[in-house]
Amino acid sequence: MIILMIFTGFSVYNSKKLSEKISVQEPAIFEIQGNKAIMVGIINENIVYEVENLVKNHPNVKTIIMLDVPGSVNSNENLKAGRIVRTNNISTIVPKNGYIASGGTVFFCAGINRTIGEHAKIGVHSWKNNVVTDASKIPRDNHVHKPYINYFKEMGISDEFYWFMISSAPSFGIYYLNEYELKKYGLITS
Repeated sequence: MIILMIFTGFSVYNSKKLSEKISVQEPAIFEIQGNKAIMVGIINENIVYEVENLVKNHPNVKTIIMLDVPGSVNSNENLKAGRIVRTNNISTIVPKNGYIASGGTVFFCAGINRTIGEHAKIGVHSWKNNVVTDASKIPRDNHVHKPYINYFKEMGISDEFYWFMISSAPSFGIYYLNEYELKKYGLITS
């Protein structure tokens, strides 16, 4: 795995702990490296605890580098965690060849400054839950959209991005944003 990381541009984040998590569908973790936290894994119901722990125990961390965050399984907790990131003025970065998608992309948007490296993949799609099978099929004035619209507004991102996100691919698919779209929707701040 370490060799793969070197060839893909991840060598700067070389550690046994992280290399074991890459491409594994395990809960998101943060590994502290100086004033940065390297994030890998699936965002789940523990993400608020993990982010609170990061802020409390590592107040010098002002950047989260999202190396491989392929999604979330708990949207409500993801939105809460994102708000903690924003409240604490933490920046988010997807490094060269990094990968975020779905709830990972939503979390990324919380960064006070947001940077995306060369050849990084940023994926979006419609969401679903136990009741809704595809958010893009629900009328725009339905209350189920409000938590996301409010969240993106708080992050300084237009609701235009939310509507694009849920219409870009069905909940079982994925759409990767191109550079034009990343800039158009304000995902990149620097």
